[in-house]
Amino acid sequence: MRLKRISLAAAAVSAASIMGVVIPAGSASAAPTPTPTPTASVAPATARAAATVTVYVWGSNVAVRAYESANNCLNYPSTSCRLLGRVTQVYGEATCQKRGQTVNAEGITNNWWTFLDPNGSVPGGWVSNIYIRGGQKIEGVPDCA
Repeated sequence: MRLKRISLAAAAVSAASIMGVVIPAGSASAAPTPTPTPTASVAPATARAAATVTVYVWGSNVAVRAYESANNCLNYPSTSCRLLGRVTQVYGEATCQKRGQTVNAEGITNNWWTFLDPNGSVPGGWVSNIYIRGGQKIEGVPDCA
């Protein structure tokens, strides 16, 4: 079955109203979120945009966590990282994934997290792989440096 791709930015308003996507107020004026890069063996930092992989966040009200120095969130994604927003059943662009805090939810235990690039319906940040379709480690998404 072939899926038609639509612009996430164009669908942001309808996604927010239909699927309950919550984006924090004032996020448009916030400083841009830094982005982790894939390992050099996968793609050089200058080719990062070409290395993104479309993934599906299947869960409801899924936390998106900050990539910042506070709480060691640059190196170790966890539930201690600042909450940027929540998403529900949305497609996003994954930059890379890495091991972090072990999370137990939905009857699943997993310590892999994926960084999603920011766009109209997803604040850029870490999401536990529990809520991303594809298994414990998402095939095709490179490891973070």
